[in-house]
Amino acid sequence: MNHTRDLLIKLRDAIQSGTLPVENVPLADIRQCVYGELQVNRSTFTERQYADVLDRFDILCADLAEGETDKDKILLLMDAFILCADMLSQSVYALAKREYWNYRHSMDKDDPQVAGIIDFIDRKGRIDLISYDFTEEYQALPVTVEWDVSCGMRFIPYKGRKMFFPRAWDENRIADYYRSVVMEQDQRSPHCYVKESFGVEAGDVVVDAGAAEGIFALDCVDRAARVYLIEADPEWVEALQQTFREDRDKVQIIYGFLDRFHQGIHVSLDGLFDTEEIGYIKMDIEGAEKAALEGASVVLERCKNIRCAICSYHCREDEESIRCTLETHGFTTDTSWGYMCPNWTLEAYLEAELRRGIVFGCKRR
Repeated sequence: MNHTRDLLIKLRDAIQSGTLPVENVPLADIRQCVYGELQVNRSTFTERQYADVLDRFDILCADLAEGETDKDKILLLMDAFILCADMLSQSVYALAKREYWNYRHSMDKDDPQVAGIIDFIDRKGRIDLISYDFTEEYQALPVTVEWDVSCGMRFIPYKGRKMFFPRAWDENRIADYYRSVVMEQDQRSPHCYVKESFGVEAGDVVVDAGAAEGIFALDCVDRAARVYLIEADPEWVEALQQTFREDRDKVQIIYGFLDRFHQGIHVSLDGLFDTEEIGYIKMDIEGAEKAALEGASVVLERCKNIRCAICSYHCREDEESIRCTLETHGFTTDTSWGYMCPNWTLEAYLEAELRRGIVFGCKRR
C-alpha cells in the first residue's frame, strides 16, 4: 500500500518540477494503479459501499483525458489520488501493536501459535507474511551464488545439486530469494510443505504445481518414481530445465496455468493424468488452488493412496474450501503449524487476520 503512495508522490513531484512534461503524464496508468488498490482492498467495504466508491472514483477521473495539458488540473487529480492512497494505507499501520492484536484475538492470544505472532508484531511494529522470531535467523544466512558456464545461468548449490535461477536475476536478488525460500521450508514455518504422515513416500508419482525454483521437488526427487513440475512462468521453466537436466528420465516439466479446465495454456490435473496413479500433489499457485482442485476431481476420487499439501493462505476462505473439497473425496485433513499474516491486505491490519499456510490431505484405501 505504501508503494502506491510513494509512487504517486514521486510522479506529482516530477510533474510539479517539470521533470515529467504534462503531455507525457500516463494518466491512464496512474488511474489503473489507484483502481488496483481499491480492488485489492474491496473486502473492507460492503458491496453497496464499494459500488459507491467506484462511482466517486469514476467521477473524479471523468474530467481529465489522456493527453491533458492543464498542469493545475493534473496536480489536483494527483493530490486526490494521494489522498485516496493515504486513506487506504497510513492509518492502518498504527494497528500493528500488542494491544490491538490481543483485543482481536482475546480468546486465543495465549495459544503459542498466536502468541508468537503477537510478540513479533509488537516488537517490530510491522506485519510480515511470516511473523515469527525464527525468520530472523535467515536474514544473514550465508549464500553462495555460482555461475554455470555451460548454460550461462546462476545457481546455488543445494544438497549436492544445483538450484538454478532466472537468467536475468543478479546475485543479490538470488541470495535474498533463496533465504526466503529456505526460511519458508523451516519446520517451524506455517508455509512448510512437509508434515509427518502426509509426506512423499518411496515410489510415489509426484505433482509439484507452482514449482518455481523447485525446492520441493529437489527434496523428494530421489525417492519419487516420477515427478511432474507444473509452472506458468517461462523464466522459471528455463531455470527448472537446468536444475533437473540430469533427471530427465524421471522429471517432466509442464508449462501452463493449473486450472479447472484443460485448454491451451490452461491445464487441469484431470486432463493431464486421466489414468496415472498419483501419489502426491503439492500446490502453491497464488490463489488458484480452489479452481485447480475443481479440475482434479477425477484424480482425487480415483487415486487410492494419495497425499497432498495445498497452500491455503492466498484467499481468506481457502482453508475451509480446500478442506471441504478434499474431505468430500475421502481425505483426512490437517493444517501446518502456526499462521500466516496476509500482509498485502487490509484484513491483516483492520481485523488482525491470520490464515493457515497449508492444508494437508491423506487418503488410503
